[in-house]
Amino acid sequence: ASVDALTFYEDADSDGFGDPASPVLSCSAPVGTVSNDDDCDDALEGVHPDAAETCNSIDDDCDGDIDEDDAVDADTWFADADDDTFGDAGVVTSSCSMPDGYVADDTDCDDTEESTYPGAPEYCDGVDNNCDGAVDEDASVDAQTFFQDADGDGFGNSDVTAVACSVPP
Repeated sequence: ASVDALTFYEDADSDGFGDPASPVLSCSAPVGTVSNDDDCDDALEGVHPDAAETCNSIDDDCDGDIDEDDAVDADTWFADADDDTFGDAGVVTSSCSMPDGYVADDTDCDDTEESTYPGAPEYCDGVDNNCDGAVDEDASVDAQTFFQDADGDGFGNSDVTAVACSVPP
């Protein structure tokens, strides 16, 4: 080799980034070589320092990390502080896999109460237990049956009833 030969690197996958394990000394770039040795996997064309990281168990961008949280196809996860399997839409993270304390569902209306979630039983307690936007609905589990007292004598009519959390007018 010439005293002033340059170092080139084989680029087997033709992605513009060379294999550091395959140096070639030459005065000019031989076909199939490049002047950099930045490729971390010269067998895969989509793996190089300019590649976007994806969730595929490969270090696509050659930064030494696999499936980082900023991967282009990372999923969005929602914090589930009360462990009811429903997450808080206001507390999110992105990751290729579900982190501890997070879930895929973002429909919890109160992530501080384990008994408050979509579809939970509604109670007469001043809280929207089932996350439907209504509080103390007539269909609440502990709603009472009231009898109409049309004449105001303090005795109700057993044929005219209403189920509610509080005495209806």
